Amino acid sequence: MEFKYKLVAVAVLALLAGTAFAAPMLIAPLDVKPYPRVSEGPKADFSIDLVYANFGIVGWERNQTVQRLVANFTTGNFSYVNVTEPIKYTNITYTVVANITNLSDLDAKMYETSYAAAQNINVIDSALGGVSLSRGIIDEPNFGGVVDGIWLDGKWLNTTWIPGKDYPLNMLRVMDQNHKALPTIPDLPANASEEGTWIEGVPIAEYFNSYYYSSTHLIVTQIYINGAWVDVTGRVQPDNPQPMVLANNTLVNLVLTSSTPMYKNVGNASVGPITAFPGWGQGVGQTYRYAGTNGFDKTWLAHQSKLVVFTGTQTFLNSESINESIACMENGSIDLYGSFTSYINNMPVNGTYYNTMSTATWLNTVQLQSTPNGYLYNAILTGNQGFQISPNGVEVYIKQGN
Repeated sequence: MEFKYKLVAVAVLALLAGTAFAAPMLIAPLDVKPYPRVSEGPKADFSIDLVYANFGIVGWERNQTVQRLVANFTTGNFSYVNVTEPIKYTNITYTVVANITNLSDLDAKMYETSYAAAQNINVIDSALGGVSLSRGIIDEPNFGGVVDGIWLDGKWLNTTWIPGKDYPLNMLRVMDQNHKALPTIPDLPANASEEGTWIEGVPIAEYFNSYYYSSTHLIVTQIYINGAWVDVTGRVQPDNPQPMVLANNTLVNLVLTSSTPMYKNVGNASVGPITAFPGWGQGVGQTYRYAGTNGFDKTWLAHQSKLVVFTGTQTFLNSESINESIACMENGSIDLYGSFTSYINNMPVNGTYYNTMSTATWLNTVQLQSTPNGYLYNAILTGNQGFQISPNGVEVYIKQGN
């Protein structure tokens, strides 16, 4: 708030002195739509450890007939001909086991749990946070949301003017990931309060690269200010950084979800407490599977541990990204990432919604052992032990071999 007070003081002095004063961001009036702050509720503390990973790799190919444009050098004409050529694929079969423990005195439920294996996985600070698992696609995974405030050029900014009086519909129009951005901050209209809405908070968009030949990182930052999206790359600093998980050359991944409907209200106070402004999250590469079938109990009692298994096969068209990840395993290592998100209540209690969600994460570069069937990381089984998969398909138990 210090920046605001200084602008007010300077404006008053300028007015008394009979001189003009202008600022790129005007002071918001008293009629400001409040930022949707959610009350914090009880949370359970969990840990997740990936203790076992077995990857099998099988290459195969099939013929495919395609049309190719061929030149006749005698006549100088071009024509399409059918050409049959082999297309190469790779099947990657995985079995990954996570040891997930409720460290708290509270019972809690699983919202979702995930793992990913990639050549490189990094967790960096960002304004919004999220997950993007690239497989070498030349793309720009991007995320948009509204933060309660941001440091812009070293000065605190926590209010935003949005054109239109039809709140929250004007917010939905602003939070469009397909927007264009200006290079500089425009002037605020003189009649801004009459033609628009002030909100507490700052819309922000973050764009990341996802090229297979480089580590994934933040490349563009934009904020919405004075009625336009503006490129402010390198000029902003988040006040409350959130973890952004970025992987390049992702091999395989899976999210096991409970599909629990978590309460979220974007701008409609008539149906309950507002919990969020609109936003978007366009990451890449995540694969989902429902974990609520066959009697799986998503509740962890206080201090209870469960071994959860991720299994499956993913088929890929051969690419330089996949080959890089396989080469990484051949060299004896791979990056593994795991996460587990729990909750206690997913709906409002007596008209108030409390945030009871908590996420535990694990990230390591693990050493792999080459086996006749693929590559193995094992930090749990000894001797002739093996895994017995539960009928629910989610939990596993350690069994002794014959």
